[in-house]
Amino acid sequence: IPTPADTFIRVKELLRSSRKVVVISGAGISANAGFPTFQQIRKSKQTSFDRSLYSSSVEATQFHSTVCSMFAHTKSDSCQPTPFHKTMATLAHEHRLLLHITQNIDCVEQRLPDLDAKTIRLHGRVDQMRCQKNQARASQGKRILSLGRLRPDVLLYGEPHPDDTGILQTIQSGLETGPDLVLVVGTTLKVPGSLSIATNFCRATQSRGGVAVWISKEAPLLRVRHLFDYVFRGDCDDLA
Repeated sequence: IPTPADTFIRVKELLRSSRKVVVISGAGISANAGFPTFQQIRKSKQTSFDRSLYSSSVEATQFHSTVCSMFAHTKSDSCQPTPFHKTMATLAHEHRLLLHITQNIDCVEQRLPDLDAKTIRLHGRVDQMRCQKNQARASQGKRILSLGRLRPDVLLYGEPHPDDTGILQTIQSGLETGPDLVLVVGTTLKVPGSLSIATNFCRATQSRGGVAVWISKEAPLLRVRHLFDYVFRGDCDDLA
């Protein structure tokens, strides 16, 4: 069993030598940029992020306030890409980053154009709005109304993604390309969709002789531990 020091050295070597890298990330990579995790937000009872919140004007207002606060932070000088974001940007610039698939909605990647171009946001983004009413009508093949209902472009628990088809096509293309390194960083993989994506990438990578790595301050759940060749317990910025 590799020691923590051995794992640190090996993961650093993999980051230097791998040619086709996929990163699947969660809130842990943005914590050092000052963003709260979904768990922290829910524990604070600011908002539930549940799809039912629009049935309550109070909950809807709390949700909008939380998103506005996050958006304001993205525009502040205190919000800067972390060392790990910059490492991913370097990989992208060197054409070694196939995909960055993130559950985060903070859009920190926009400050790093090479990284932003490789980023898929599974749960939406705080920097834009979408029309809830017309989106539903369009999906049913109905005429678009002149008046709609704008809401933050952030996916709520239990909602389908408005661009499911496009995301699935991009992910399938990445799987077919065949990564030689997949990094699962700063996420617990408790969300079924993210777990499915991570599982598919880990298996596809290992089937071609590549390596799957877990990077988090928390240990992986027992039900996903078998997916990984290496487990690094610590701050992802230490590997940057």
